[in-house]
Amino acid sequence: MSQTATKKALGEVRLKVAYKKPEALLSEYTRSVGQGGVTLEVRKSLPVGTRFVFEMHNPGVSTPVEVLGEVVRVTPTANERYMITVKYDAGMDRGGLDAVLQRIFDLQAFEKLRRYPRIPLRLPAMEEETPFAPPFFVKDLSRGGVGLEVEAPALPASVKVGMPFMLEMDLTLGLLMLHGEVAWTSSGGPEVLPTFGVNFGTLGSDTVERLEKLLSLESLPPAPWRARICFGMDAVMKMP
Repeated sequence: MSQTATKKALGEVRLKVAYKKPEALLSEYTRSVGQGGVTLEVRKSLPVGTRFVFEMHNPGVSTPVEVLGEVVRVTPTANERYMITVKYDAGMDRGGLDAVLQRIFDLQAFEKLRRYPRIPLRLPAMEEETPFAPPFFVKDLSRGGVGLEVEAPALPASVKVGMPFMLEMDLTLGLLMLHGEVAWTSSGGPEVLPTFGVNFGTLGSDTVERLEKLLSLESLPPAPWRARICFGMDAVMKMP
């Protein structure tokens, strides 16, 4: 990611950021919109209500993806700096977003080992039924499965090939429940987190519709985005 230009006019700050790959752009987009906002320490105060427009560019896409932001809180600190809270909004213009999604689909069409294109995400997921479980993150999602990484030195004992799995998310269309089983695992390595992949089972028509809306980023969870996961009998008990 590289910052290319910044402009300020009429209470609006416009920031242009370039990404080499469309997957990196979309991953940052979902991370930003998913967390709903950010608090930053700055040297100069900004008035509450100051608007930000983040233009996210990729060389293969002519139309930028825009994320809107607005300063909702400003707090002075002891070291003559300011903590500003910026609230993010996905905005209404989908032209750039649809173009990036299509670019990803086009590039992945040449991957013969995958049946469905993957959408990169950065979505926190918690194993609620297991106390002291490590944080999980949804890395990518497709019509056929999901990839996750574990913020821990090693995979938990519950993550092994063939283990039943359930992922739940609250969308604007309602609850999305995706069931399947662990298909592969990777123990990671130096500076690489452990990861695993899940193949979905047979999904009902309502579930498929909600999944497709999420993959097109048309039906999003309320911020901050969170997913719930479980394994084994806990997952089986929730399956339709």
